[in-house]
Amino acid sequence: MTRPARRDEARDRCWRWAALAALLPVALFLTPIRNLDLWWHLDAGRWMLEHGRYLDQEVRSFSLPGAHWANFSWLFQVLLALVERLGGGWGLLALKGLTWWGIFTLLFRAIGGRGAPLAWWLALALFSWQLFPAMHLRPHLFEGLSLAASLWLLRQSPSRRWLASAAGLVLFWANVHASVVVGACALAVHWPLGPRWHWPGRIALARRLPGALLLGGLVFLTPNGLGLLQVLQGHATADYMALYIREWLPTSAMPPFLFLTLIATALALVLRRGLLAPGEALLIGLFLVLAGSNKRFLFELSLLTLRPAGTLLGLGLARLGTRHPGFGQQGWIAGLGLLLPLVLLFPPPWTWRAVQADDYPVMSRHYPHVAWSVLRPVAEADGPLRVWNAYGWGGWLGWISHGQLRIYIDGRTPTVFDEELMLQGQLARQRPAMLRTLLDQWQVDAVILRHQGAIPIPPGDPEWWLVAYDADSVVWLRAALAARYGLVDLGFDPFRPLLRVPRAALPQAIHHLRGLLAADRRNPLAWTHLAELLIRHGGPAETREIEAALALAITQDPEQARPRLRLAQWRQRRGRPADEVLASLLPWTLQTRARNLAGYEPAIARLLLEAGRPDAALQVLRPDDWQRMQELNRHADVWMIRAQAHQRRGDRARAERATRIAGWLALDAGAAAQARYRHLLEEQASPQEQNP
Repeated sequence: MTRPARRDEARDRCWRWAALAALLPVALFLTPIRNLDLWWHLDAGRWMLEHGRYLDQEVRSFSLPGAHWANFSWLFQVLLALVERLGGGWGLLALKGLTWWGIFTLLFRAIGGRGAPLAWWLALALFSWQLFPAMHLRPHLFEGLSLAASLWLLRQSPSRRWLASAAGLVLFWANVHASVVVGACALAVHWPLGPRWHWPGRIALARRLPGALLLGGLVFLTPNGLGLLQVLQGHATADYMALYIREWLPTSAMPPFLFLTLIATALALVLRRGLLAPGEALLIGLFLVLAGSNKRFLFELSLLTLRPAGTLLGLGLARLGTRHPGFGQQGWIAGLGLLLPLVLLFPPPWTWRAVQADDYPVMSRHYPHVAWSVLRPVAEADGPLRVWNAYGWGGWLGWISHGQLRIYIDGRTPTVFDEELMLQGQLARQRPAMLRTLLDQWQVDAVILRHQGAIPIPPGDPEWWLVAYDADSVVWLRAALAARYGLVDLGFDPFRPLLRVPRAALPQAIHHLRGLLAADRRNPLAWTHLAELLIRHGGPAETREIEAALALAITQDPEQARPRLRLAQWRQRRGRPADEVLASLLPWTLQTRARNLAGYEPAIARLLLEAGRPDAALQVLRPDDWQRMQELNRHADVWMIRAQAHQRRGDRARAERATRIAGWLALDAGAAAQARYRHLLEEQASPQEQNP
């Protein structure tokens, strides 16, 4: 077999290895679709398919109807809408998985075959914390695919075939994401210089200059033309977005793995210039500068740095395998020894416990579907409704309603909606007078906001009726409009204790909640509230409904402590055995994150203590979160529960210490807490009196 044939066979084998190895991370981290920006992209793509033309103006809002839109992601949107039309939500999930598979395959192939596949997986594990949170189906994913394709091209020598491939890539990239400017610059630099830092003479440079200019000019070969510059300028002049959008925040500190790899890459660049192509070094340098002011670019920087990191690891493993055959031909034993503890110590940030089977393909509970279920009959009968909406939900509301809900704003800030509109929406959430003025000024029909503390429109408002809510959203409708279509005012603040609902109003509140749940049963908070109101109502015939409502709330949102606690308390009141009482709490309480128990720890610990589980009660009152621990330590009741738990465990010294601290805190507590403290002292004294 000739040497070129062997080289071709090795190249084909490396492609197969890369394609197979890329299946593992995609299979492990193919999470449900839950990104908020996806929906206005999907809505725009559907509009373009329906109208057969490029969408360059705003068509879904009442705040800026007909405003110019520099839509630089139109191709992504059309492809997205085509996939959704053919395959629905599962088609979108498949597109997401295939795109990531393409990214990893191209990256692994660009890394090379030495040390594969362990070098690839090891490099990927180093950056998983930064790559996997970006696994959303949005144009940035196609940007990642384009970057991976660029890295593969930058490892090859320039040729006419290479130039054609690079031109096709730039043309595709220019119509899916504005970062094409950076990619085109890197490819244009590569055309005259090549992958090995070969500086051509003036004649060769002049001969290749037209190809470089061609790659740069293709950036503007889109329906948007020079509008791409307008997009970049709009993002550069945005003053306040980082205060309200987390991915726009400046990078506070460079993550440790990325920092170490950048140092290693710089050393390799000095010691062995062939490791990084000039265009690749340009990409890393530019995104390093951008990531310093905006942590949204850490995704691109990590993606780019993965290639040299994997190459360095592969060379090291291959050399280790050559010098020490006991580690395997490619150093695979040493590679596994590094990979396994890395994965165990630094797990990917996605929390699989928060995902349920019915969250696939789209995590619908992430969106205000209850609001649309209630408003849909009104919108269909009364024409488009003007909706003042939370910033992130605008795209989903426009898409799900097919334009029947006219939104105030969505995620196209500042490409369509200016910062003033965003600031008004953000600042008015907790300022009732400001919100009321804006609602009247814009002639708004309905309000859909996130639950954040006190609601800005209080119950009983004569002009606005609270007609729906779920765990995240609150929905108001103009009173006249609601009365016209038979919607009722729920009449209570759903995010304050429901004990404030007067007993005389309980039957009406229960009736209203049943009506809300009839419109949309996927509402765990409303199911919990229904059970709580039924418990207070005290009807013996409602026992089965209470347990069924709480069971539905737990099933729909298993990470919430409130329905689990209420179910346990209800069963305890009914005299059920201890194992049945604790069935909804254990072992979940001891395994869940501390923030899921926040505010419910004392009640859960008290119930565990009464059921004969003092060790579990103490564990609940000792969270891993130090800030939550400090908050618990401020309350006399917490120390009293600890004292009782230690006493039942037979640890008299700790019980006495907890009792003393509870006594000091009880001095500033209310009368009820002081009475409980006196009762604790009596409990502790009675055994001593009986057994002097």
